[in-house]
Amino acid sequence: MEDKTAEEKTAEEKTASLTILRTAGLVEPEFFQAVADVVRRYNLTVYLSTTQNIRLLEVRESDRDEIMRELAAKGARFKGQVKFPLAKTCVSRPHCKLGKFDTFALAQRIDEHFQGWEKIKPKIKIAISGCTAACSGPMTTDIGIVGTPVGLDIYVGGKLGALPKLGRRIVRRADEDRVIAVIEELVTYHYNQPGKKLRMFKLINNDDFPYPEAV
Repeated sequence: MEDKTAEEKTAEEKTASLTILRTAGLVEPEFFQAVADVVRRYNLTVYLSTTQNIRLLEVRESDRDEIMRELAAKGARFKGQVKFPLAKTCVSRPHCKLGKFDTFALAQRIDEHFQGWEKIKPKIKIAISGCTAACSGPMTTDIGIVGTPVGLDIYVGGKLGALPKLGRRIVRRADEDRVIAVIEELVTYHYNQPGKKLRMFKLINNDDFPYPEAV
């Protein structure tokens, strides 16, 4: 039996995806160029995920570490390195006439506040919408923030999937400081519950849930 060529071995090598995390889905031109260079050099496919991240497909195991080193040098963070979820964010003000506040700024503030946060379990998702049109799905995710003319409303316990649920509005007319405080309270409560991979909708009817009533 003939030995396989290098090309045949490469073709058979196991591949996987590599997800690059982007706060609020924002990408600077220089970083876009760095990703494009890597994609061309390693013959990859780019997928822009529904969670507003960049996913590189068909990454060979032998190339993975080098790709991560190259992109990390340009400021990339990767799934698995960051525990706290990045908020899914609509464009809002000043890019949308319906937007009531700067969603990008709030997403950045949340990211910075919870940088390095260790007390977090999987399955928490956050969404931010600049208005009640709710384009980013804040009412159907674990923690949602919605802009209104008089402040920010906070929802908890929403979900999509085969049996979607609307979240419970627990706070009205909040400012950004209150939003940060409530998120911290909710993720801490979630972390302290027994079990793994819990969605918020399973917890909001607990006797000790901090926000038992809709407002």
